[in-house]
Amino acid sequence: MVRNAKRFATALALAGLAAQMGLDVAAAQSQPGAYPAPAASAPPAANKRDASSADTVKPLTPHVVRVGADPCDTLAADPLDHDRVTAIPAVEFSSLDGAKALAACEAANRTKPNTLRFIYQYGRAKEKMQDYVGALALYRRAADRGYPAAYAAVAYAYDNGEGIAQDATEALRWYREAAGRNNAWAMFNVAYFYDSGRGVPEDDAAALEWYRRSADGGNTRAMNDAGFLLETSNTVPRDIAAARGWYLRAAEAGNVVGMANIANFMLNGIGGPADLPGALTWYETAEKYGNADAINGLGYMYYSGLGVEKDVAKGMELYRRAADAGNATALTNIGFAYETGEGEVQDYSQALDYYRRAADGGDAIAFNNIANFYDKGLGIDADAAQAAEWMEKALRHGAGFSRDQMRDNSGNWSSGFRKALQRRLRDQLIYTGPIDGGFGPRTQEAIDKIYGVRVD
Repeated sequence: MVRNAKRFATALALAGLAAQMGLDVAAAQSQPGAYPAPAASAPPAANKRDASSADTVKPLTPHVVRVGADPCDTLAADPLDHDRVTAIPAVEFSSLDGAKALAACEAANRTKPNTLRFIYQYGRAKEKMQDYVGALALYRRAADRGYPAAYAAVAYAYDNGEGIAQDATEALRWYREAAGRNNAWAMFNVAYFYDSGRGVPEDDAAALEWYRRSADGGNTRAMNDAGFLLETSNTVPRDIAAARGWYLRAAEAGNVVGMANIANFMLNGIGGPADLPGALTWYETAEKYGNADAINGLGYMYYSGLGVEKDVAKGMELYRRAADAGNATALTNIGFAYETGEGEVQDYSQALDYYRRAADGGDAIAFNNIANFYDKGLGIDADAAQAAEWMEKALRHGAGFSRDQMRDNSGNWSSGFRKALQRRLRDQLIYTGPIDGGFGPRTQEAIDKIYGVRVD
């Protein structure tokens, strides 16, 4: 299956960073490996309940329920339910004590069987106890009587196959019903369905509209994803300045992913002026929440001495923390330290191992650097065909650095590599010119055709 890689994070090019930092671009590009920047603008996972506290949907202003709180409210009130009792704290699904909530809400339903919020909260308790069929029955009962939050819960059941066969079309129908009742979380999921082509044809314009509506309802994840779509879409006009504004709005509203994304933009001067103090502040804030992208970005600033006194040891410590938290770009950065001998004893074998691990995690610059190792024979036998294969992967994963290298600095790569890449492109009927290692207009056109278009 061929699809555009718009939802995959990419690293920014060394040449652009060097220019922004006033460095010698030619000298920077002569380094054997691409100097990887922090991962750029990765979207949060969609359709997840009870994400980390900074990423959960911010509830709409609740209606005041003028009754005293019942134990069912205390134990099972949903923060996304704007008809809940507001005098007491709501309970995130991840923190819900299923057994206690089940007993309390069963009792509440016996004494007040027509109170819709008790029916809904009883469903939450059953869902927590993994009685998905029972939970869905209660959600349907509440929805049939017009309880807004229940529509989203039924949609979620269809979306995830909980208590019923998974059905994206039905899930979208129910999310629309919930969205029509002012549920910001449901609006977000309608947006995501259009964004990802789930249950409907992919439609970025519709997705953006729903993200905006959800954001206006207080959903911080929608704020972030509106920014990501404006940054990366191929079907609505990209607006990098507007994307930066959405990331900042999300960050200021407490969205951790938005914090990391606005920090990336501020660090690299994307969509506005570079702002190293601002980048440092947002990275540090997101790092406190354990965001792996932010930990890596903070490491990059210390390793490089950007906005802070250079501290390679601290940078490496942060890179390793980010890598342990699953950040693939941090693995690339550790590999680069082994490749260059700055921060680690130079060891091409170790560098290649880290690059391979980063590539397994989808980091585009890692593909580029593995290609470079095969081309130059660094810690491995030189192999032009392997180098070309890895470079194609880098290009298809949207490595802007790789595209710039092939366009502006292809002479830094061996003739054998250049011919092997042309041959790969010709074998795929993308390139029709000679296999001569000359990267003229036809080769560049072929490279542009595969850039950012993955083959899964």
